[in-house]
Amino acid sequence: MARARRFIAWFGLSVAAGCSASQPPPAELVGLWSASEAACHAGVGVEFGAEAISAVYQDERQTLFLHPKYQVEADGEEFRVRITYDLPRLPGGARSAGAHGVVVLAREGAMIAPVSHTLVDPRTGAARLRIAGDAAARALTLTPCGNHPWREPLRGRSQI
Repeated sequence: MARARRFIAWFGLSVAAGCSASQPPPAELVGLWSASEAACHAGVGVEFGAEAISAVYQDERQTLFLHPKYQVEADGEEFRVRITYDLPRLPGGARSAGAHGVVVLAREGAMIAPVSHTLVDPRTGAARLRIAGDAAARALTLTPCGNHPWREPLRGRSQI
């Protein structure tokens, strides 16, 4: 009986841990990312956060993707991260979006760029792969602003 209680408690804790609200981005994605040096100096770019991936315009923020879940697929020179995010809920629409988005970003030198962007609806099994003219591909082709290991040699640096 005690063994069954321990199993139930373990199962409940593992489900609760899996349903946690937010997850921080990997260390490689921390900080401001922009399309150019000029945008970096102006404070314009994209920030990867635990609650949202946001476009930053100096003091203003606009949410691009809600509740991202980050899964690092490869580290180092071959850095690759899969980001699953919630689709926005429209006023007057369904109570739950059902579908979610998945974007995979990969390192290209000192940049990151989308490898794929898919919208998936688990209720129907439908998946829509975006390729040509995808706004996310343009918005997420970025270089890190400021000090970042991908832009600078690591000699003399104690941490990211």
